[in-house]
Amino acid sequence: MSSWFTMGGGYTLQRSESRDYYDRATAFTFSVGVGSTPISNVVVGGLFRSTTHFTLGTDLGLYVRVASGGFARGQWGLALDVGPKWRGWGRAEDYGRFPMHAMVIGGGPWGMQLGVGADMFSLSGEPFARGAVALLEIDFLRLTVMRQGATDRWWENPSPAGGTIR
Repeated sequence: MSSWFTMGGGYTLQRSESRDYYDRATAFTFSVGVGSTPISNVVVGGLFRSTTHFTLGTDLGLYVRVASGGFARGQWGLALDVGPKWRGWGRAEDYGRFPMHAMVIGGGPWGMQLGVGADMFSLSGEPFARGAVALLEIDFLRLTVMRQGATDRWWENPSPAGGTIR
C-alpha cells in the first residue's frame, strides 16, 4: 500500500466574481492519503488536502490520485489529483463554494515535489471558481518509508513499505 503525507507552501490566485478581480495570497498546504501497491507502474489512491490561502481562507478537499510507480516509490515521477473541495470561509460564495480542483505534481527524489493546480466550476452552481495554485512540498513518507531505488545508494531503506521492486 502506498501512502503520502505532505506539507508545503506556495502562491495562489483566486478570482472574486463580484469584483472581477484575481486575489493573490501565499498558501500553506497539508495532505494525507493512501493508494495501491507502490511496486506497480501506476498507483491509484485517495487523498485529503487542506490548503490555506492566507488573507482568504482554508479549502478542504477529497481527491482521486493517479501516480506513476516512480512517484509512489519516492523517485522521479508524476501524479494527478482530481476532486471537489469545500470553501467554508466567509466570502467563499464569491469564489465558488464547492469548486472542482485538478493538480499535476512532479515528484523528485527525497520526497520533493512541485505542484501546479487549477480551480474550476462549482458543484453548487454559480459563481464558478477560477483560480490557480503553485506549491513546493515535501512528502515525508516518500522521503522515508516509501523510498526505494537510486537514493538507496546514499541512504538505504532496508524494508520499504509496500514491498521491494526487483
